[in-house]
Amino acid sequence: MTQSTINVGTIGNDGTGDSIRIAGAKVNNNFTELYATSAVQSHIGIVQNNISSTLSNADIDLKPAGTGSILFPGIRFNDNNIEAVVTDDDLKIIPNGSGYIIIDGLGFAGTSINAADSSVINVNDNLTVDGTLNSTIPVFTGAVTINSTLDVTSTTTLSTLSVSGASSFVGTTTIDNLTFNDNIISSSSNADINLTPGGTGVVNVSNLTIDSSINLTDNVIKLTRSNDDMIMSASGTGSIILSKIDIDEGTVDNTVIGATTPAASTFTTLTFSPTNTGSLSTTGLTITDNTITTTQSNDDLELEANSTGYVSLNGIKLPNADGGTGQVLKTDGSGNLSWFTSPILFSSTDFLDGTRTVTGNSLTYAIDSFSASTYRSVKYHIQISDATADRYSLIEANVTHDGTNAYLSVFGGVGNGDGDGSSVYDTLELSADIDSGNVRLLGRVNNTNNQVLKFIKKVLKV
Repeated sequence: MTQSTINVGTIGNDGTGDSIRIAGAKVNNNFTELYATSAVQSHIGIVQNNISSTLSNADIDLKPAGTGSILFPGIRFNDNNIEAVVTDDDLKIIPNGSGYIIIDGLGFAGTSINAADSSVINVNDNLTVDGTLNSTIPVFTGAVTINSTLDVTSTTTLSTLSVSGASSFVGTTTIDNLTFNDNIISSSSNADINLTPGGTGVVNVSNLTIDSSINLTDNVIKLTRSNDDMIMSASGTGSIILSKIDIDEGTVDNTVIGATTPAASTFTTLTFSPTNTGSLSTTGLTITDNTITTTQSNDDLELEANSTGYVSLNGIKLPNADGGTGQVLKTDGSGNLSWFTSPILFSSTDFLDGTRTVTGNSLTYAIDSFSASTYRSVKYHIQISDATADRYSLIEANVTHDGTNAYLSVFGGVGNGDGDGSSVYDTLELSADIDSGNVRLLGRVNNTNNQVLKFIKKVLKV
């Protein structure tokens, strides 16, 4: 039925409108049609700007017809979808003040998402985050794929972490029993750190330092602490096995040391120090360049051949046994030395020789000296050569002392004094004294020519 309209006439009380009865009938018909509609029968209450259900706990259902939508200014409800009507328009749900938009226990406020029931927020399917993900205490129990930077500043528990690109950890990070802090990797109490490659792979470290002492770089093993020894020690009855050794360009390869066949041997510690001028050292002995030196105080340097063998020095063979008392060494001209009893060796007398150049400047020089406490007297045969004047002479001089004073006698001169041998060329004035416990033979040239002296002396002991 269409709406019935009451005719109210042209002007008030002009008698042209509907009667009161007819007007009342139209009102009744309109209300009858209104109350017959489903909206009124479903107990919907509309008071001022409120639409409510008049039945307790009843829903309010808004249902369009056919393919129609429930349309509001800017949005529409289409089936279970809420859509923006204006093209490219945002759909905004804004709570009041500090309130949250609560959707099934999940609260949204600004850029924050929280659990309204103070529980956890579970993401059960794949989650893609294109920007930065910040979380105070995140817990990931399933697979997480991160195609950008993962910045963790607090405690994070990961069941499995697979990283395909570069990773950067700031602060202390603990993964299972390993702790990462700056450039330090440490394990939990007494736990080993194992590096295990997959399959036939290897653990490749280009520069590794162990215990702040041993460094491995490329194919070089070296010590980093000053003056440290390098000690290689096998376990139990094991051995240190080196297949090939090259020591300072000298090869020790497949060589038996200490016997003709492999056997247990005892060695004194042997140390090679290339940084200390290339010295090879053992207990009591050092070899540097072409010098062999004993290192223990007052030690002898001993060279010992085996059994009946000889010690050979530059092709000269020394005897392999000691000689008798007073014997001396002699050579056979073929590099062999043997002990020999000399007929001119004395027990109280020594024969010595020497040479001295005395400058012709009227100064007194010491020609020779001997210990006053060891020797009493000396007999000199002195040859004097003056090459400038072409004069030569031979004289004898005897020197003795009493511990305080020295006494000298010169005699028996011969030479080409005048060029014909008729006189001695006497250019050297001799004297003797005692100085600092030594008896000295002194000489002074009486002209300006240098005199070259060669002498033989027979020394008699005190």
